[in-house]
Amino acid sequence: MDVARNPDAELAYGAGQIDPVKAAHPGLVYDAGEADFIQMLCNQGYNTTAIRLMTGNHSSCSAAKKGTVRDLNYPSMAAKVEPKKPFSVRFNRTVMNVGSARSTYRAVVRASHGAHVRVEPKILTFHELNQKHKFVVTVSGEALPVGSVVSASVVWSDGWHRVRSPIVVYM
Repeated sequence: MDVARNPDAELAYGAGQIDPVKAAHPGLVYDAGEADFIQMLCNQGYNTTAIRLMTGNHSSCSAAKKGTVRDLNYPSMAAKVEPKKPFSVRFNRTVMNVGSARSTYRAVVRASHGAHVRVEPKILTFHELNQKHKFVVTVSGEALPVGSVVSASVVWSDGWHRVRSPIVVYM
């Protein structure tokens, strides 16, 4: 899909075709467990009563862990921004190495017009399996027209694996 010919960009891609061999050996994973998803729901406004109804256990919302929905350690990154104002949004993520014990991944960014994407650090070097590294993706740009969407992606690659994270900023 070409952003120049498809203004819906990331929102129009769908799941696409899955390569089962590559899916079984992803290289990197965004590790998120039950507690992370519960915290995301709490950050979205659900209370402890609702959380317990959904989970069927004694989970609760922690007052100490306030944040936003976009704090979930998930490959996709999305943020709603205010109309007619320049924006800058940060996404903190952590990936875990499940590929080769010794590997180096480099970030490649693709962004549509209207978005500037910065990844720090741009290179992640792993020395063992299950090692984790944190990185920050910052997306910024000028004021967006009402109803508009800008999209981008970050692809981590070690030359064999390609781990893609779509990014959408919308008004």
